[in-house]
Amino acid sequence: MTFVLLVTFISIIATNYFIVSSIVNFTWQHGRAPTGRELLVISIEPLIIIVPVIVVVLTLIIFISHRIVGPLNRLKQGMEKVGKGDLSVKLKFRKYDDFHDVADSFNKMVEGLREKYLKDQNT
Repeated sequence: MTFVLLVTFISIIATNYFIVSSIVNFTWQHGRAPTGRELLVISIEPLIIIVPVIVVVLTLIIFISHRIVGPLNRLKQGMEKVGKGDLSVKLKFRKYDDFHDVADSFNKMVEGLREKYLKDQNT
């Protein structure tokens, strides 16, 4: 979430910079400040480039964070269940999620605990 806010803040700063830069360039080239319609046109031109870039960056951030945060949340829930004594827990992540090796290790750990528990009960 902090990263999204940081990207948003940087985007706002960049947008303002490009808009002010366009106004300064117009003033420099024409020797006068832009009037109503001219100001509108030169203010929108930078946005035509910046807005799609911002949308793509935010989309990538959301997609990547979903692939990371989802598995970590399921791992946390699984750990809480095991902590409460539920040894029937088995993690399974979606094929495009990250951390499949962590899920495999977790499942092996729970299986080992289950075997040890059953062995201790039989003795």
